[in-house]
Amino acid sequence: MKKVLVVCGNGIASSSIMVAALQDHLDEVGLAADIEKASLMDCTTEKFNSKDLIVSSTAIDQPGVTTRVIVGVGLLTGIGEEETFAEIDAALAE
Repeated sequence: MKKVLVVCGNGIASSSIMVAALQDHLDEVGLAADIEKASLMDCTTEKFNSKDLIVSSTAIDQPGVTTRVIVGVGLLTGIGEEETFAEIDAALAE
């Protein structure tokens, strides 16, 4: 099962909303993933790189991060949500 890390600034509100939207979507399309949420400030390069995919409320500009990052603002605003889900689906299918 793919491991997805969902992050925002404090790891509370925005990441919780993104996790709920992502889990609902995955249930709808019949995909499964191990989803974890965290604070961007608490994540190390090692933590980022231990996951298959990162969905973040902001770009991650941390040297050494090799895991694919998808900016998930669309999951918060609803604007571009379908495109974001399509990106996530494609990443999970890899």
